[in-house]
Amino acid sequence: MASFSSRTIVYKGMVQSCVLPQFYKDLTNPDFTTKFVIYHRRFSTNTRPKWPLAQPMRVLGHNGEINTLLGNMNWIKAREAAKGIPDAECDIQDLVDYESTDNIVQFCNTQDVPSVLEPLVDEGRSDSANLDSVFDLMTRSRHRAPCALMALVPTAYMDEPSLKDNPEITDFYKFHGGLLEAWDGPALLVYSDGKSIGASLDRNGLRPARYSITKDGSVYMMSETGVIPDLAESDIIEKGRLGPGQMINVDLITGEFKDNIRIKSEIASRHPYGEWMDKFRKDISKEDFPEERIYDDITTTFAQSTFGWGLEDIGMQIADMAGAAKETTYSMGDDAPTAVLSEKPHVLYNYFKQRFAQVTNPPIDPLREGVVMSLAMTLGKKESIYKVSENGARLIHLESPILNDNEMEKINDMAKTENGGFAQTTISTRYVFASIHFMI
Repeated sequence: MASFSSRTIVYKGMVQSCVLPQFYKDLTNPDFTTKFVIYHRRFSTNTRPKWPLAQPMRVLGHNGEINTLLGNMNWIKAREAAKGIPDAECDIQDLVDYESTDNIVQFCNTQDVPSVLEPLVDEGRSDSANLDSVFDLMTRSRHRAPCALMALVPTAYMDEPSLKDNPEITDFYKFHGGLLEAWDGPALLVYSDGKSIGASLDRNGLRPARYSITKDGSVYMMSETGVIPDLAESDIIEKGRLGPGQMINVDLITGEFKDNIRIKSEIASRHPYGEWMDKFRKDISKEDFPEERIYDDITTTFAQSTFGWGLEDIGMQIADMAGAAKETTYSMGDDAPTAVLSEKPHVLYNYFKQRFAQVTNPPIDPLREGVVMSLAMTLGKKESIYKVSENGARLIHLESPILNDNEMEKINDMAKTENGGFAQTTISTRYVFASIHFMI
């Protein structure tokens, strides 16, 4: 069943565009009217054509790729056990961000929500289908559609000049960055939950998205100009295009058109995210490395060999990094044997290889692409993404996952604070090596 909703109807068909109205007679019935329509035509690239994977989905039309898909799916799977909503504590205000309460009954009266909704994501689906499943559940829990998409596909908000006068938007992204991992494109996303309709680009902005507003109040958004040939220039009162991470939204109840800043400010102002983070979040800033030496020469050499470092690694990589403050430059060719098949020991990271997308790659170097990427991360318990509360701000924020001794000491000190301490422990990554003798 392609569609089963009281707010939206989804028509799917692996057919040419001109055949769709002949297949679905609704589309040629003069008595059938609607306030909005999302038309999505796309050729299958990374998946074989299948009916369930045909776009648009339940709430989303997606043009592009989600390059962070595997990590996103793993995090969602880890949260599946926590997405049930206990009916005894069902709070209408916190649970659903809707003006009406159509969907509340479904959640409040459902005893076993997880079994109804699982599996939320699946490797057999496309990236669009998996994103749609998570997006759909979020719009039916606590989020309006634009709020859910802001959390799932955030903009590059750090040091963004256009957000200078809207700190509440930056606070929204900082808060949700500790709850949810970004689904990064390149992607153009068109969405509707039946209450509003809009479009958004991911932070890289590598997909075109242009819109026009006409005198009669209609709003048209398309991936390319000229898609609607009957749109006369004399009828257009405003034109624009989406930049990286930007969003537009039309409220289907009031008919209001909201640009990027307006819709995001409206969503971000609904909760005091900044106050919550000032109260609960702990920030670890970068510290200078301690000057005193930890190991002597013999112990250092032993430790290096234990972890797989050789003279070539020390001379070519460490010496270059320490002396010139840069990474070693290599040639494109690499004829070294795969670490797992090599007869010599290797450092741990040599056993892992980065997976690349099949089509378009966004920047993957946070040091050179600081405009759109960050090494920042959070430590601590991640609260539910389906219910907002101040507990979501109770995290330790790091500017980088690479920590020196002084920064580690600051984290250890946080466990001793009387107000908002963090439970922690130290786990050794060493193991006892036992030699085994075979007698033949």
